[in-house]
Amino acid sequence: MMKTLVIAATAMALAAPALAQVTSAAPPATQPATEDKFVKADGDKNGALSIAEVKLADATVTQADFDKADADKSKSLSKAEFDKWSMSKHDKASAPGQ
Repeated sequence: MMKTLVIAATAMALAAPALAQVTSAAPPATQPATEDKFVKADGDKNGALSIAEVKLADATVTQADFDKADADKSKSLSKAEFDKWSMSKHDKASAPGQ
């Protein structure tokens, strides 16, 4: 029994540095993140977001914000419109002085 414990402790001690190594950083996951947000916000699963669906996901969105993002004036945001809006919103939030 004691041999087993010593062997297990030794194995863990030898493996610890290998497990603690930092791997290279993963590339930014902007696309999957926006995809995930879009899918979660699309309550009726029709492939477009209404103003109500967008407001459920982000209560700070105004009608003016929505209308500006709705490039084709369809009263809904397509995936492409949502991605563009999401990226511009992210850029504004991370801008210096904001």
